[in-house]
Amino acid sequence: MHSSSLNRADLPDARFPYGNLLNALSNAVLASTDVQEAAAALHQLVDGTDGLLTRLAELLDATADRARAYDRDDGDDDAFYLAKDLADAAVQVRRLGEDLHVVPERMAGLSPLPPSRHHPRAAAPPLPPVSSAPQHRLAP
Repeated sequence: MHSSSLNRADLPDARFPYGNLLNALSNAVLASTDVQEAAAALHQLVDGTDGLLTRLAELLDATADRARAYDRDDGDDDAFYLAKDLADAAVQVRRLGEDLHVVPERMAGLSPLPPSRHHPRAAAPPLPPVSSAPQHRLAP
């Protein structure tokens, strides 16, 4: 199981704690110092068993089931269409997870950033151009 650099301090108290969790995951990717850390954070998104996309699809399915429970067969098809829209969204999220399942491995396979991108250094002064013509010294 992969871990990420998320901790409680990344999750401010707010009305949207689940959105804050996703924001913390984004921040973990952005703050990662190497490709392995970024890959571990991305694994949280695409893991086929416990990843965010898998759980989001389950939430959409559960909400679709709940909407179906409110269908009263009274000619008003709002519950039916809502359930269908939610179930369709769950399928799309699952497909997205299937499309992205290799993202952590692809991220881990990337070359690390060159040191100059991490710690910019002063550039060395340019060398003077080399001339192919012989140079003559002037006598004093």
